[in-house]
Amino acid sequence: MNTTLPPVNEWQGRQQELQELLTALGNDQIHLIGIVATGGYGKTALAVKFREQLIPHWRVLWVSFRERYSVAQFGRWLLENLEQPYDEKWNDETLIQQMIRGLITSPCLLILDNLETVVQTAGDSVYRQFLIRWLGSGNQSKILITSREQPSFVANLTRRCHWLRLGGLAEADAIQLVRVNYGLTGTNQELAEFVHKMGRHPLLMQLVCSWMSDEFGEGVSVTESQNLGLNMFDVEGYHRDTETCVREVITASLARLAAQLRESLTRLSVLRESFDLGLAQALTPEITDQDLRHFARLSLLQEFPPEPKAGKPRRFQFLPLISMVVQDQANAEILRSAHQLALDYYLAHLPSPPWESLEDLKEYLEAFYHAGELGEWQLAYNILNEERGGEGKNKSVDSFLDFQGFYRQRAELYEQIIAGSQREQVCYRNSLNRLGLCYDSLGQYEKAIAYHQQCHDISEEIGFRQGVAISLCGLGNCYDNLGQYEKAIALYQQYHDISEEIGYWRGVANSLCGLGNCYKSLGQYEKAIAHYQQHHDISEEIGFRQGVANSLCGLGNCYDNLGQYEKAIAHYQQHHDISEEIGFRQGVANSLCGLGNCYKSLGQYEKAIAYHQQHHDISEEIGDRQGVAISLGNLGNCYNDLGQYEKAIAHHQQHHDISEEIGFRQGVAISLHNIGEALRKLENYSEAESKIQASLVISQDIKYKYLIPDSLKALAEIAHKTNRPELALSHCQQALELCQELGIPLVKDCEELLGQIQENLVDSDNNLK
Repeated sequence: MNTTLPPVNEWQGRQQELQELLTALGNDQIHLIGIVATGGYGKTALAVKFREQLIPHWRVLWVSFRERYSVAQFGRWLLENLEQPYDEKWNDETLIQQMIRGLITSPCLLILDNLETVVQTAGDSVYRQFLIRWLGSGNQSKILITSREQPSFVANLTRRCHWLRLGGLAEADAIQLVRVNYGLTGTNQELAEFVHKMGRHPLLMQLVCSWMSDEFGEGVSVTESQNLGLNMFDVEGYHRDTETCVREVITASLARLAAQLRESLTRLSVLRESFDLGLAQALTPEITDQDLRHFARLSLLQEFPPEPKAGKPRRFQFLPLISMVVQDQANAEILRSAHQLALDYYLAHLPSPPWESLEDLKEYLEAFYHAGELGEWQLAYNILNEERGGEGKNKSVDSFLDFQGFYRQRAELYEQIIAGSQREQVCYRNSLNRLGLCYDSLGQYEKAIAYHQQCHDISEEIGFRQGVAISLCGLGNCYDNLGQYEKAIALYQQYHDISEEIGYWRGVANSLCGLGNCYKSLGQYEKAIAHYQQHHDISEEIGFRQGVANSLCGLGNCYDNLGQYEKAIAHYQQHHDISEEIGFRQGVANSLCGLGNCYKSLGQYEKAIAYHQQHHDISEEIGDRQGVAISLGNLGNCYNDLGQYEKAIAHHQQHHDISEEIGFRQGVAISLHNIGEALRKLENYSEAESKIQASLVISQDIKYKYLIPDSLKALAEIAHKTNRPELALSHCQQALELCQELGIPLVKDCEELLGQIQENLVDSDNNLK
């Protein structure tokens, strides 16, 4: 996100406008303030000056939309700056709700500059929906936008807006700008006529004054404007809109430049970000720092002064309107050549891992952009996926985005490749697979299945067996997450067999992990352990450390379910250490979950809660909604054991709602069971029975054998407490049989309960006699 404030060097007046903004800010009925004008009137500069007045009285967050940021990228940035939780798997509606909640919880002035890039006046963009929702329910914070166009809202929302339609500078301020900032001379009448011919338009005045100073020297009279050859000065009564005049002046300014400088400026216009001399010279080797500063003096570039303490050199950037005019007049081949040179520069300056944030990947993402502009989509794909010499998150850009939970940004990049490339290209097919993985991680399983199926079909058409195998794995993962274990097992088995046939050993390892996951969910622990152990051994043999970590997690889960907690803890700890070492945050989160479960089973609740809270926080940071749901459920289990039943129910309800939203049926079943257990402890037997019965139906439907005996035992206890001994006996016997079949520790509890039920039945028989 571009959060750098642009420099405001030439500034005069606007005191009335600043006071109007201040008044609107203090009005509790106003939730949204807008500065609206066409290009060059100084909307951004006014917002910068307004911000300066408010510091330190207001907390101000600033972002520029000169680039079209997705709402997911913006939402993540906003919530992180508000120190509020963010979940990559939130859909747009949920993200909007959370952003509004964050702005209410953490008051600030949020300035959204150049918002017209992402909001249409009457369109239905997600950003517009965000503003509508803010106007409907926002308070505490204020939002200030700058835009070329005013978004339209219904009447009852419009009254909560204050729109400042920015016009030209006041005459006295315009004259002061010309006289003081640019050193032009003349009588008051001459100066007044000069600025009025330009509509007192700030950018237009800057361009013309810069041109005159350069052409005629310092202290030139404004009457020399007649010699510029511009219609606005030559033709009496000439009047056109100021933006057209700005275009005319930019065009004339370009025409004045020497051919080499004009081409240099054209080449530089392809750069999206601010640039220094080194990058400028990569696109046009003859350019000098003096040339760039000359462009800045002509107001064709913005100049950012150097920051020696931060090690930042002098930088330059185009205003959007100027960049657009320059490119409109450019030769297409020159622009293409400039994109190629920019691509070459970024490819030569890619930072090696380790990487810690998206900012560390800026050169890769700019290289991706220029490759896309050139239609080089295979190269764009390679930029994301080439191995860079690190491990885990540092292996490739794609690995970083995946491991660090940037699922939406990752999906947007691959969607660009799909949109630009051809079906027969390798990058097209592989991007389908990547998109399947992204949407699986986001809990959008049907969308993920569609992408994996497309990848499978194309791979099968061209006889690419590894592609077929990999797509079968993706499909297996989706059906596993949907609780359709038999379907998932069939897909994983096909994945295994093809991988083994073609010698694709990582595929063999991953298929064994998938099979282990399914058998674990089906309660077939010995079978699951055997598969995880094979997964571990092959992964270790081929140096696949993430596979080693995942296998240790799977083994830990099995030993945990079998009540072998010390053994489980040892496996989870190894899983944690390897995951942390390779930067696999999802693995770190999963290991913390496992450790928390073990310590809960050992009665060490404070330790368990600490682990589950860490699991929750990391899952939330990386956007793992399933992880968030599971951690909430586990925290609920701890509070249940501590007798804090209302708190437990609140956590289980959140677990239930998220699981239902993402289609995680196993999570729905577990949360319903746990809510029922808490209600049972509160002796609300009727509602408890209803919840646990609903859980049992889902568990039986998805064949989730791990939970079924717990539900049957709980139903037996409810029936026992409510004097239905025959039903209690039936449920308890079923639970005991299943526990014995699975070999889990619940056997002992079932046997004790069965004894109590049978004793109650004997007493009932004796009473009848």
